[in-house]
Amino acid sequence: MSEHNHEGKFLFGFFLGGLVGALIIFLLGTKEGKHIEKLLEHKGKDVLDDLDEKLEELEQSGKELVKKGEAMRERVMDTFEDKKEEMTDATVEKIDTALAHIEAIQHKGVETTATIRKKFTNLPKKK
Repeated sequence: MSEHNHEGKFLFGFFLGGLVGALIIFLLGTKEGKHIEKLLEHKGKDVLDDLDEKLEELEQSGKELVKKGEAMRERVMDTFEDKKEEMTDATVEKIDTALAHIEAIQHKGVETTATIRKKFTNLPKKK
């Protein structure tokens, strides 16, 4: 069974080689073959030209996408900077308000302490 398989492969290879050889002889040795060869050459050049054109279009599209991406990044960064400034301003305002409350509480504490001291200044001192 193994020899039959190898024999089939050999025959297939032999047949394929003969077919390729006959095709080469046809293309190189006959007028029709040379005509087909030129036709294939022209078609191949057309395909290559089309591929070059498509590649240029893809390259241009890629450049446009990069520009759009950069513009989008700039807009996002500008928005981020604006929001950051807004948040910073709001935070500074809240901190200022909190500090003003703390100062008011401290002032009230100083006043309360002074009032309490006045009340206790008339007490006899402990020996």
